[in-house]
Amino acid sequence: MSHEPLKERATTAARRAFGNDWTADGWSIAPGRIELIGNHIDYNGGPVLAGAIDRVIAIGTGPSSSTREITVLATDVSQRPITIDPLTLGDWRATAQDRGPVVYLKGIVASLAARGIPFRTGVTLAVAGDIPRGFGVSSSAAFCLATILSLTIDEIDAREMVAIAREAEHRAGSPVGAMDQSASVAGNVILFDGTDNSFINITPDLGDHVFAIASSGVDRSLRRSSYGTRVQEAETARIQLETAYGLDLPSLAALEPFWDEIEVTISNHLDAPLVKRVRHVVTETRRVQDAVTAIERNDWSRFGELMNESGESSAEDYEISHPEVEELVALLRRQDGVLGARMMGGGEGGPALALLHKDAAADVAAALDRDYYATHELRPKNGAPFQICTFGPGAHRE
Repeated sequence: MSHEPLKERATTAARRAFGNDWTADGWSIAPGRIELIGNHIDYNGGPVLAGAIDRVIAIGTGPSSSTREITVLATDVSQRPITIDPLTLGDWRATAQDRGPVVYLKGIVASLAARGIPFRTGVTLAVAGDIPRGFGVSSSAAFCLATILSLTIDEIDAREMVAIAREAEHRAGSPVGAMDQSASVAGNVILFDGTDNSFINITPDLGDHVFAIASSGVDRSLRRSSYGTRVQEAETARIQLETAYGLDLPSLAALEPFWDEIEVTISNHLDAPLVKRVRHVVTETRRVQDAVTAIERNDWSRFGELMNESGESSAEDYEISHPEVEELVALLRRQDGVLGARMMGGGEGGPALALLHKDAAADVAAALDRDYYATHELRPKNGAPFQICTFGPGAHRE
């Protein structure tokens, strides 16, 4: 997989900004991810199937005239470099006024400093990527991981990298779980375990099937969505149920073994919205378990059915979808060759994920152009609105 076009784009922009002799002394690459199934389950202690995709963030590390500052040029966002002084950050946390990739750079630097991990200063970072921003495929996690690789000298093990990147996103205002970063670090497909943030690699045989993402044209951002509200609701429900039933619930997903027994009485202890949040977490946990079995049996029809159920639960019980996303999902499901489709990611915009036969891809793309993008007069800014994704390697240096 060649990343030369990204490197050339970043280098060209860096030479305009920093001088014609700017040359990277190394490159760090980190992929985006698609969440195959397991929506909003990672921070609830449940399992998720996810895969690193063949869309990446590439960061070149080059020289600087400063000995202590770090300057970032995010060529896909702005041609204006932004400089930070690590010595002034302290225990940095984002405010509502903070915007752009620099919040993640600050988060990484603050997280590294808090752990006592040495990092480079007096450097310039030139960033380019082909991860479509706003698609819900974790461009922020990829940026954080590539930044860690760019700034650190010593090798850091995978779980520590995940923890640093996750903390950086928390500092930037996104209370994410660890699944996005784990998928990007591991590469290919993983089964993530939210109970301890561990994961195992799996190798699905897709046969004649592919996964594809379809932009809804509705921009979304975890920092400005109700993602944080759902995190808080889940924790509130966990505490109330633990008290009401005398259970030891380290996470909301840990309720799954007791669900059949308590489902009929749970409304006595929780408000109606929280009952719906709990039902999604429990049933989504079961769907992921069933999806693993479907992969083992190469039963992609069943996997598609589970995707449909996941999407309906995400929209109706977790209430994190968007009317236009659901319109797009419904259109996808009506197309010949599509086995399943659902909203994906944090919600309130972003993409739909579809599982389909390879041979149907062109017809599906044409149907979306005709019946969704033309109808809504949408021309997504971040490349083709319907993109086939293949699985690729995890975060690394080149």
